[in-house]
Amino acid sequence: MLLVCNLSATNIVSSEKYRQNLLPDFIKTIIKDSLKEYVIPDEKMFDSEWKSYEHITTPMFAFSDFNGDKEKDYAIILLSKNHRQILLCVFLSNKKSYTIYRIRTFNLNNNFIDVFISIQKKGYWQTVYTKKLVKYNGITVDWASESLSFSYYWGKNQFVKFLYD
Repeated sequence: MLLVCNLSATNIVSSEKYRQNLLPDFIKTIIKDSLKEYVIPDEKMFDSEWKSYEHITTPMFAFSDFNGDKEKDYAIILLSKNHRQILLCVFLSNKKSYTIYRIRTFNLNNNFIDVFISIQKKGYWQTVYTKKLVKYNGITVDWASESLSFSYYWGKNQFVKFLYD
């Protein structure tokens, strides 16, 4: 007996809407209330080059347990309302609230955001000159216009930059 199934979707949701829904409303509210000079950029505002990076699923945010407390934390790229700066911001969970870390700002040099973030898995991070055991997942930053990649990990109660070769 041969069964043929029609796998066509009947309720298609755009990937943009899906990605926006991954970012919880309470994080959006914290941004609106505490980071009033910034907004969450739309995926269309990012340079399309991010799609060529295999490790990036969405360029504007990533989530993981960055500090080892078994709580979900969020790293987010925010755009200044005057469209001149980009902010890499991390929201670390404190069980009932979040601590906001402004990690780094970037100047916006063209019409598209060319800074993308993703998760860097915990373990040994290595360059030609150094090897570092990182206990928790970190945040990778790919800065396309500068051809730079670097990561941040949680160490000694702060985010520490790890620069690759």
